[in-house]
Amino acid sequence: MKSCYKAILFDLFGTLISVAKTAGSEGRYTADILGLDRKLWNRTCFGEHHDILNVTDHAETVKRMAHSLDPSIPVSRIQEAAEIRQQRFDMALTQIEPGILATLESLKQDGLSLGLISNASTGEVRAWTESPLAPLFDSVHFSWECGVKKPHPEIYRMALSEMAMEPDQALFVGDGSSDEHLGAHGCGIDSLLVTYFLNRDNREDLHHRGRGSKGTIKHIHELKSLILPES
Repeated sequence: MKSCYKAILFDLFGTLISVAKTAGSEGRYTADILGLDRKLWNRTCFGEHHDILNVTDHAETVKRMAHSLDPSIPVSRIQEAAEIRQQRFDMALTQIEPGILATLESLKQDGLSLGLISNASTGEVRAWTESPLAPLFDSVHFSWECGVKKPHPEIYRMALSEMAMEPDQALFVGDGSSDEHLGAHGCGIDSLLVTYFLNRDNREDLHHRGRGSKGTIKHIHELKSLILPES
């Protein structure tokens, strides 16, 4: 990787935080509470019934997704699932792993500007302002606020414009969901796949996620040696 980047654009979910691995989540997955297959539910989270382009109500969003799979699920169970899901997302944003925070702080100290580009619904990032991540970012773009989502080039361009950066001055780092590396590549932005929160044994999944990227890192702490070799 080149050492002349002036900014790093990060994905959020699966890159800096993991809702599934958040401490205190008690293993109560939304799909389990709803009585649905986990893989099927996860696919629905990336589908048309999960509105991440507008202001939404979290409980109504969960209801819409759940009933798209099984209209017979009782509203009371959906309400329980929505409440637990909201708690887990809030917790993921407020319980950041120390190593991730330390890396971001170090990159800032090295003079790099940090940006965030995340596909997220309103409720999923409700706790952003309370997150220790928030003060570290110079630019934050959530799809529900922008009305556009990755991999559409416009959301990357919004971030670059706000940070006054050209595409070749920025590096995008993410877990590869939503074809985000292809989106970055289409804008002329170099990118890296980060696998810290992923299943590294699933080679097919990693290959798919990495399309459009320049390479792979296991953890974001590797960024310092890759793009700041003199540090």
